[in-house]
Amino acid sequence: MEWMDTNQDAQRLLDRKLARDVASDSGLILLREGMAVTADHLKMLIKHGVEKVAVSGHASFLDQLDAKCKAQHAAFVAAYRDQYNQLQALFKTAGRPGEEELANVLNSFETLAAEALESYSLFEVLQQLEGHDGYLLRHSIHVGIQSAFIAKFAGKSRDEILTFGKAGLLHDIGMLQMPKALFEQSRTLSEEEWNELKSHPAKGEQHLAETDVGGAVFEAVRDHHERMDGSGYPKGKTADEISEAGKITAVADVFDAVSSDRVYRKKASPIAALQEISREVFAGRLSAEHGMRFIDCMSSMYNGTDVLLSDGRLAKIVRLKATDLSNPLISINREVVDLKQLDGVWIADIADPRLLTHQGS
Repeated sequence: MEWMDTNQDAQRLLDRKLARDVASDSGLILLREGMAVTADHLKMLIKHGVEKVAVSGHASFLDQLDAKCKAQHAAFVAAYRDQYNQLQALFKTAGRPGEEELANVLNSFETLAAEALESYSLFEVLQQLEGHDGYLLRHSIHVGIQSAFIAKFAGKSRDEILTFGKAGLLHDIGMLQMPKALFEQSRTLSEEEWNELKSHPAKGEQHLAETDVGGAVFEAVRDHHERMDGSGYPKGKTADEISEAGKITAVADVFDAVSSDRVYRKKASPIAALQEISREVFAGRLSAEHGMRFIDCMSSMYNGTDVLLSDGRLAKIVRLKATDLSNPLISINREVVDLKQLDGVWIADIADPRLLTHQGS
């Protein structure tokens, strides 16, 4: 259980489940234990002078997705749910999934990608999902969407964009052969466990070799943990030996892993995820071609975006340079400043649009 402030912690409170009933000073029950907090609830709590509430856990991430964007992007939410259900069926398959299960998953992605690629704002919503339930499945979906974006940024054809997206979608299929405990641990893995987990690209490659799924999908499964300097796994390939699908998926994989909640670690902001990609590129581990293009396009997209600062204040990004990700020009309280002028303050997250409505009312 955690106590949170209805003003300072407003964004973090959205979609959290109440651990206790909430009552007004007069004893009137305002909200019941177990309810997920909405923007309207926040307005009511502040109106009644309730400063703190006890929370525990989050609404399911699919319910969060509904709450965040279904009104504006109903088709996307429906396609996302269908993709999630198809992947869930695939990952629940006893033994190794066959051609039909794989075909269903890949066909569903075509509808999802068509919706996702229409609006860059959906990219921001995916990074706002809280909690780690369903992480492996939603990570697969997000890496698929992000890989499609990277291919689009690279000027690929529509068919190529879909192919690279499908590659990202199935990049972790080797996890089917892993004990669940390995990727659901909140503790540091032992060396033996880590070595077993690192075998998932090879196991995925072995599985797809027995199917008709090949090309970029096969290459991404095999290569997404290889690194340009040879420091990756499972084969320690270097730059020219790594497929383009592997290079693209690696960038998308890092971005989503950093900006998503994990069982052992809270998510960082998408800006921090871009900084991590930049560090990996300059360390010679990720593809400079795809990594820097992704950073350039994403940093440009975030110009004009409302963000939540680490001290709880809202701001707007005025200018975010790919070459200076840690120091964007922001507007806060109608004053434009360099973020570095706010000592010890950083961008914690993209602002939830429901929070903007709540605070603007």
